[in-house]
Amino acid sequence: MICVVKPFRPNSIVQLILVGFTLAVLPLVVALLYAVVSVDRLAEQSERVVTHAVKATQGSRALIEQITQMERNVRQYQVLMDDGLLQAYEENRQQYVVTLKWLDELPLPDPLSHLLEQLMVEEAEFYAHMHAEQQVKVSQHFAQNLFMSLSIKAQNVLEQSQALIDAEVEGNRDSAQQTQHTLLIQASALVPLALLLLIFFVVIITRPLQRLDEAIRRLGAGDFTQPVALSGPRDLQQLGERLDWMRGRLLEVDEEKLRFLRHLSHELKTPLTTLREGSELLREEIPGALTAQQREIVELLCLNGVQLQRLIEDLLKFNSISQRGSLILNLEVVQLHELVTTLVEEYRVVVMARQIRFELALEQVGLMGDCDKLRGVVDNLLSNAIKFSPPGGTIHVVLTAQAKQLQLDVIDQGPGIAEAQRSRIFEPFYQGSAPYTGHVKGSGLGLSIASEYVQAHGGTIAAIQDDAGAHMRVTLPLQQELT
Repeated sequence: MICVVKPFRPNSIVQLILVGFTLAVLPLVVALLYAVVSVDRLAEQSERVVTHAVKATQGSRALIEQITQMERNVRQYQVLMDDGLLQAYEENRQQYVVTLKWLDELPLPDPLSHLLEQLMVEEAEFYAHMHAEQQVKVSQHFAQNLFMSLSIKAQNVLEQSQALIDAEVEGNRDSAQQTQHTLLIQASALVPLALLLLIFFVVIITRPLQRLDEAIRRLGAGDFTQPVALSGPRDLQQLGERLDWMRGRLLEVDEEKLRFLRHLSHELKTPLTTLREGSELLREEIPGALTAQQREIVELLCLNGVQLQRLIEDLLKFNSISQRGSLILNLEVVQLHELVTTLVEEYRVVVMARQIRFELALEQVGLMGDCDKLRGVVDNLLSNAIKFSPPGGTIHVVLTAQAKQLQLDVIDQGPGIAEAQRSRIFEPFYQGSAPYTGHVKGSGLGLSIASEYVQAHGGTIAAIQDDAGAHMRVTLPLQQELT
């Protein structure tokens, strides 16, 4: 039976962070433990070696003193023949033997151990010779030569002990340098390894979070076409599944909304056509003459009928754009300055009633575009400017051509657009907080449809920051200039 080992997959993002942190820190912990063990071993070794060397030096000095004392005792005994001096010699000799044995137990190099052995043998021979019955009185020349030899050897022991200290200190210094070099090599290898592991886990952790952020942004922007699939820890996978479920529900809601708008707009269009035809007949006084008050009411009916029709047409246009996904342009040469002038003239009655004045600064500009859609863009900008302009206000319309693009600016003297709302006014159904005094409130689709039309022509539309009033700017490429 083959056993398949499953790869480790953390259950949560917290567990993944803990694993990554542990693996990233582990090399540094290993290096730190190795440094601690190495320094501790080096310190222990240094302490042991130096202790032995110091003991060897102390013992060597003690030997020299003890040999001197034994020589003095022997010489005095040879002169005075006092048994007390012989007893003192015996005591000093016992200390001498103890010192030699103590030194011999130390881990000393072979030359130094050989010297200690010679000191032990020579003194033992002298002691045996001195206690022989026929040699009770040892010659001064023999004793002098013996103790001189012992002193020289003891001095050699001292010198070698001091040399041993120097050698051990130098050895410890070399060991410390070697340990330092090893630690530097480990640090130069383990620190980059830890950083690489840290970067690796940061990428692993942030990548699914970035995908999550992208998925949320797509959903927020109304893009429900791409499924949400997140890799990584199980909690993120589960979150991705929930987001994908929400995407499906939003897609269903969006389709239901479009279906509702389509039915609603068609259902409203038929009775509205009848109402407009009836109001037009009244305005033309087909049923009979109207009084001034009646004419004013009929004009109001006609005006609001036009506004309601524009709202319904916006719904139909938005529904068409949503279903197609892309616009089909019927390109032709459009004289944009003439189009603007025509639309301004169509609003003449409305602006006169509110005492609003247009100031036009139009250059003669022609471009390749869809006339109906460009008309819808300009009509929407002019309509919004009229809606929010105060009575007696002025609307500036400026059309200029620069290099390979044209620029259309519509500026009113109304309340303007709040800075926080400028990025949202082109969203479908979004309506700003600016006060509106008309009889029929807009649907919030006009600027969204205008933005789609402008983008289909390869241009941009934006709300420009201004001191007073709203300032809308449309930029379109001049694909073909009028000659």
